[in-house]
Amino acid sequence: MKKTLILIFGLLLTNLFAQDQGMTSETHRKNVGKILWAKERIKKDIVDQVKFETNFDISDPLYGRVFLEKSLPRLSEGQGSNCYNNNSNFRLKVYADGIDKGFINQNYFPGGSTWTTCQINLNLSPGDNGDDVNGGVPDKWSDLLKELSNGTHEFKFEFYGGDGDDCLKKFAEGSFTLNKSGEQVAAKLKKLPDALKKDANLEASMIKAIKSRGWQNESPIKVVIVEDDWRIIRDLLGNILRREINTNVILKKNDGTCRLTDISFTQPYKGKNKYGITEVYGIGLKNIPFDCEAVK
Repeated sequence: MKKTLILIFGLLLTNLFAQDQGMTSETHRKNVGKILWAKERIKKDIVDQVKFETNFDISDPLYGRVFLEKSLPRLSEGQGSNCYNNNSNFRLKVYADGIDKGFINQNYFPGGSTWTTCQINLNLSPGDNGDDVNGGVPDKWSDLLKELSNGTHEFKFEFYGGDGDDCLKKFAEGSFTLNKSGEQVAAKLKKLPDALKKDANLEASMIKAIKSRGWQNESPIKVVIVEDDWRIIRDLLGNILRREINTNVILKKNDGTCRLTDISFTQPYKGKNKYGITEVYGIGLKNIPFDCEAVK
């Protein structure tokens, strides 16, 4: 009786996911069960326009996309009542020159039980941000490459779905050749982000606020405001507390190199539509090498 109830419950759950994304593009339709690779982020809505490649240099941006026949919950339907994968758990295994290097990613599709395709991020383009599904993957990829000798190497990736070791099943794979001619060098971003708000006095106050933090190894040389206006922050009663705004900042290190990071600023409300001095409110996660010569 207990097994019957479990089976019925499992069938009810999988019926919830009876509809999934299906074939999201012509490329998807022609490459079910494959992982394709490119030097640009492979966005699902423009995948048919992406140039896919099988040869890369170590410094190239490197992205993949997995193409599945069905969503992971639906693919688990035939694996028995103990293997329903309603959380869309997956693992990504990598082989280097035929040697099993283990799983480079073990994760799940957040809120994505209907997904039939997903992105792989190995080496991000300058200025690109990571995502939760690929959290930590670029760092693991970089560490793996450091172990390799110079020369040409063959990589194969296998995509598994399954809730637990006993339920893992391979649903896609893809390979490429990578040339390592030296240590991996991160490409430098050479273009400033577009400013959505320009205010020389405000930008100067932001640089002053950063310097007041007393950082020893680098100093700000350019602030780009990436929001079109301040965001007003209120308490539960609607009273104004402060205002905030986000920026990208170019910091120049003592060794002469530059990097881009994201910093938010705040000004406390003083009443009568007046605000106080500019202060650093939060420092983000961006740490992107930047060409100092591109700062004007």
